[in-house]
Amino acid sequence: MMCNSKSKKTYSRISAAILFLIVFFIPLFKLSAESVGRELIRDIKVVGLSRIESEAFVDMMCFHAGETFDKEVLKKCIRRTFKKGIFLDIRVDSEWTGDGVKLTYFVREFPVISNIYIKGNNGVSKKQVMKAMSLDEGDDFREELVQKAEKNIISLYKRKGFYNTAVKISFKTPKSISKVDIDVNIDEGMPLRIKSINMPDEALRRTGVSVNDIYDSDIIDKEITKLKGYYIKQGYIRPEVGPYELRDGELYVPVNPGGRFEIEFRENTVFSNKKLLKEMPFIESEMVSDELIEEASNRIRDIYLKSGYYHVQVAAGVENIEDLTKITFIIFEGKKVTVGSVDFEGMSIDEKIVKGMIPLKENALYDEDLLAGSSDSIENFYNALGYINMKVINVRKAFENDGRIVNLVFEINEGIQVMVKGLDINGNSDLSVSEIRNAISLRMNTPLNLVDIRDARYSVLALYKRFGYIDADVDIATEINGNEADIHFNITENRPSVLGKVIIRGNRKTKEKIIRREFTLTEGSPYNYDEILKIKQSIYKMGLFNEVSIDELSSEKLSYKTVRDVLVTLKEDMAGSVEVALGYGDYEQFRGSLDVNYNNLGGSNRQAGFRAEVSSVEKKFGIEYVEPWLFNKRGLDFRASLSKEGRKNVNIDTRDVLFEIDKLSIIAGIEKELADGLKTNVSYEYSLNETSNLEPGVILGREDAGTLAIGSISTSVFYDTRNNPFDPSSGSINGVVIKFASKAFLSEVEFIKGTFQSSWYHELRKGLVFATSLKGGASYSYEEDDELPLVERFFLGGRTTVRGYSHDTLGPKGIADVPTGGNIFALINEELRIDVGKGIGCVIFLDGGNVWQVSDDIDGKLKFSAGGGLRYITPVGPVRIDYGHKFDRDAGESPGEIHFSFGHAF
Repeated sequence: MMCNSKSKKTYSRISAAILFLIVFFIPLFKLSAESVGRELIRDIKVVGLSRIESEAFVDMMCFHAGETFDKEVLKKCIRRTFKKGIFLDIRVDSEWTGDGVKLTYFVREFPVISNIYIKGNNGVSKKQVMKAMSLDEGDDFREELVQKAEKNIISLYKRKGFYNTAVKISFKTPKSISKVDIDVNIDEGMPLRIKSINMPDEALRRTGVSVNDIYDSDIIDKEITKLKGYYIKQGYIRPEVGPYELRDGELYVPVNPGGRFEIEFRENTVFSNKKLLKEMPFIESEMVSDELIEEASNRIRDIYLKSGYYHVQVAAGVENIEDLTKITFIIFEGKKVTVGSVDFEGMSIDEKIVKGMIPLKENALYDEDLLAGSSDSIENFYNALGYINMKVINVRKAFENDGRIVNLVFEINEGIQVMVKGLDINGNSDLSVSEIRNAISLRMNTPLNLVDIRDARYSVLALYKRFGYIDADVDIATEINGNEADIHFNITENRPSVLGKVIIRGNRKTKEKIIRREFTLTEGSPYNYDEILKIKQSIYKMGLFNEVSIDELSSEKLSYKTVRDVLVTLKEDMAGSVEVALGYGDYEQFRGSLDVNYNNLGGSNRQAGFRAEVSSVEKKFGIEYVEPWLFNKRGLDFRASLSKEGRKNVNIDTRDVLFEIDKLSIIAGIEKELADGLKTNVSYEYSLNETSNLEPGVILGREDAGTLAIGSISTSVFYDTRNNPFDPSSGSINGVVIKFASKAFLSEVEFIKGTFQSSWYHELRKGLVFATSLKGGASYSYEEDDELPLVERFFLGGRTTVRGYSHDTLGPKGIADVPTGGNIFALINEELRIDVGKGIGCVIFLDGGNVWQVSDDIDGKLKFSAGGGLRYITPVGPVRIDYGHKFDRDAGESPGEIHFSFGHAF
């Protein structure tokens, strides 16, 4: 009994313990089971990363500390991260820490090719070998490309005549595991040489291939192409040259010129044989056929019809003489036809308006091809006024004056005019009716215009896309009852789209954060396609990439939205540039410049540059630094420069020196882009100005000789809408600059100086641009005398101001007519720029301006000059020569001046 009692006690104790364990651990088991499905991430670590920052990698991998871990989401994020294009492998380890999970990402990156060393290439240039390899320094290194590169180099050498070439490419890791050096060892072997040439003598004389040359297929192919071109120019059809081969040192090249054709034109007096020959299709088709002869006849006829020869007829004949095919075109030109009158039957609107819209004009040459276009223009005009069923039934032609004048009558059936009476919008839920109505231009009681309806649909779609509804659809139904129309907009919004992850690839030198800061959209923002295009343009404007594409990478449809990831693919351009320019100017005579710039210091789009300008009158050297995104603010640039300048002011006729200025200056400022084309700038300048060798008449104030320190603050605002800053044909540039020098800014003199500019450009028609510019400036000195220091005065006259005068000679003069400059100036320029083709242009211009010493001297009288010039257009502006003639010259002045220069006057 005691044993049983003891057993019962033991059993009770065990049962109680088990019960306690069950009660205590069940919540823990439950918590653990829940954690398996949705573990919290407590920490994230990245191992092996060197090519991008850890924050950027973690962002691409979706998860952040404090978020819930999901294995399925992780798989998707890994696949997406591989699109970055720099990873060989990505592995993820997860470790349970008791209160969450710790993630460790182990990554292996593609190493970058640091250096490529090529040895043994004596017969082929390094540039050709590099091109054949398709590998370059800075590229990602992939081992599978090495074997392909070896084959490509061997193929290159075979084309160059080296058939026994051996290539071995090896690679090694220098100091960093993320970089690779490549050694290309080439054993060229002996090249094959041409011992003799089997080729017709006449053909051989036309090539540059000679005995003892290396058997270079690239050169031989080029010479064969040139030989075929020669035969084609001689009138041969489908000349056959090759295929060639080398037989025991003998180059065998079969040549068969084929048949020859000759073209003759008869009775043509309006157009030359040379012009008509350009229209012949036989050379480009390399054959003669009945169809091509008919096409040639039609081309000749079209040339005449476009010039008003409505009655032209063309007859063609073909004659075969041995291997010669002779084609003769006999042209009956007829008389030139002009349009007499243009009338309309059945028209109730103002005929003058319609006549102004159609391409056929009264008293102009008659072109049959413009007839259909005129009918279309009339119908489109009527449709825009609500006459949606209007038709041009017929066009009657009546010839008079022996067929030289044609009178046209357009027979019109107007139909009824339909007006918009009702407009309703259905299917919209996330955008209001008022928002949609404001986006479209349709209004009640206006003529029904089908073009406006189509445009209204696009406007609504564009509105929805701005809010991320890129899958939205708009269907428009038009109900017409008699002369009234009801328009129904039926909208299917579908789910909105938001921006997901942005993956950037191709930026080898540029830091990823420098590119990301150009994005005005963030993750979760509405997927605005128009804004994405603006982002693409912003990245282009950085000047670091020659290719930018932004494409949708993937999309995930959720219950209430679609998340769209995008891939930004970039191709980096050369960040550095060296530019050398030589020129000649009437004032400077021979001149030259050197520009050295680098636009991506530290991969951060920071810019540094050096510029040197040298001429007979000026030597200027300067360095500049630009920090974009100052304080990480969009459109806020910091600019600093240091320059040393030595300048002589000379008499252009005698080359006598009037004065010399040596200037050392430092400038630091901030430039802010307020809107597209609108910029403002605030800068501080401190300069040391040494003036020497002054002619007595130049000295007006006590600061004009010796060394003068000037410290000043300048502020400016410019609005630039020109379509091309070097050669504008539309738009304008307007701006104001205010400069204030004060002792508070470490200046020895005190003054305030302001200038303004307003230049406008209008394309009157293609190749004809009218340009006008108005500039002015005024200054006031706080010193005892009213004069500004010499270096700050205004001067006019010369190639960019008033071209009838030589450099800086217009305005106040001192002893012996030495120009002294002044405190106030006004300048007006007008040009008519004419493009005559093939990069040649000419201008007719009128310039007027004057300089006054002080405000009391202003009499409102400007000195005018007019003239003309020639231009040769280059990618960075025109090279020009101008002659300006004075209108009102003083005694002893020349009639005018000739100027040689570069760039437009304004």
